[in-house]
Amino acid sequence: MALPKIVLRGRKIILLSGFKNGAKDKNTKHRALVVDAEDKLRHAAQLNPDAVAFGYVAGEWIAAA
Repeated sequence: MALPKIVLRGRKIILLSGFKNGAKDKNTKHRALVVDAEDKLRHAAQLNPDAVAFGYVAGEWIAAA
């Protein structure tokens, strides 16, 4: 999966790193997305409300764009 998008705080956010493919869903035949340190991502999105992309570097979420 290349550059997945999630909805966070009512906006689409692009994840550059810090995610993994989860188990496959039987109903939709898509894989779930597992985000590393989701609480830290929510906090970083709150601190950077204009950012549209985030990357997970050295245990912290960094606004990338």
